[in-house]
Amino acid sequence: MTRTRLTLAGPALVAALVILAPEPAVAADGQPNFGGTYTFVPRKSDDLRAKIAAAVGPDFTVGNKKSEQVRVWIRSWLEGVTEDPEKRFLTIEHTATEFKSGMGDEVNIYYFGREATSMGPGGGNLRVSVTRQGEQIVTEEREAKGKGRITAVYSLQPGGKSLQVDWKLEHGSMQQPLSVRLAFDRAQQ
Repeated sequence: MTRTRLTLAGPALVAALVILAPEPAVAADGQPNFGGTYTFVPRKSDDLRAKIAAAVGPDFTVGNKKSEQVRVWIRSWLEGVTEDPEKRFLTIEHTATEFKSGMGDEVNIYYFGREATSMGPGGGNLRVSVTRQGEQIVTEEREAKGKGRITAVYSLQPGGKSLQVDWKLEHGSMQQPLSVRLAFDRAQQ
């Protein structure tokens, strides 16, 4: 099965349309349902610009290696989240078999119980998966060839009105892995 991206323009941070959702439902197995629309809360989140600069490096190439071009592209791609108002909304659809998540005009689709293949935002094949770990949802995208990896851990906060996403990007062209905590509040109806 393949995972569908509506565009290749945004990061894997997180669905496209802002659809107001009801209060969080609890699945038949008693686990939380993450479905809904959430608004990014910068003051409760890590400083994305500072974290990106430290992990990815300068916004220009230092040499003429191909990895430098990739690194600068990754930085530009990540900074799009901080600059695009449409990417301030995270939409999640959560069923027993699928977990769809995205910000802006990108939707990532993961299938519980099986690994899928997807095309990465910069090209290349990704192996994608989703698992439930206790009351958290964990998504992983990793390069089929290479060591690049994006991991996101979704945690509903008590009461279900807030969501925390611990997002980590690892790529060989970066100075160090990028780990950020992103906070979201459930959109008002």
